[in-house]
Amino acid sequence: MIRKPKGDVTGDVISSPIGDLALLPAPVARIRDKILAATETGDVEALRIPIDWNETRPLFAKSGAFKAGTDPIEILKTLSFDRKGQETISLIRAIFAQPFVKIVRGPTTLYEWPAFARHPQAAANEDEARARWRCVRFADLIRSNAEGKPRATRIGIGSDGVWHYFWSEV
Repeated sequence: MIRKPKGDVTGDVISSPIGDLALLPAPVARIRDKILAATETGDVEALRIPIDWNETRPLFAKSGAFKAGTDPIEILKTLSFDRKGQETISLIRAIFAQPFVKIVRGPTTLYEWPAFARHPQAAANEDEARARWRCVRFADLIRSNAEGKPRATRIGIGSDGVWHYFWSEV
C-alpha cells in the first residue's frame, strides 16, 4: 500500500514498511549487499569500496558540514562516537536489519531504511524497541525530532543502485 504520511508537504509517495528483501530492485540489493559485506570486515575502511562504487559520493550530512573533497572514511570516523568508525559499522548493520520504505518523488524512486523513521509508531515489543534504538547515533540520543522521538539514522539508495545518503533525520 502506498500512501502519503500525515504532514508530508514534499509530495513524496511513501510505501508502508516492507520487510521482504526480494522486492528490492537488483541494483539496490547489490549495493546493500556490498555495504553489508564491507561492514562484516569490522573495518570502516572497507566501506570505501561501496562508497566509490557511486559516480558521486553519498551524503553523510544534510547540511554542508563537510568540505567537498573530504575523505569519506574520515567523515564516517568523525561521525562515529568512537572516532574509529565502529559506531558507523554497527549503525549500518542495524539499519539494514530493519524494514524499508519505497519513496517515489516525481521520476525518482528511493529505498530508505529504517521504515520506522518515516512511519513512526510504537514498537510492537521490547526487542523491536531495542532494535530501533540501535539505529540512533550516540550523538543523537539527546536530540529529538519534531515528534519528540530520537533521530534515526537513515540510508537511502536509488532504484538504480546509487547510494544517496547516510545521515540522521532532520
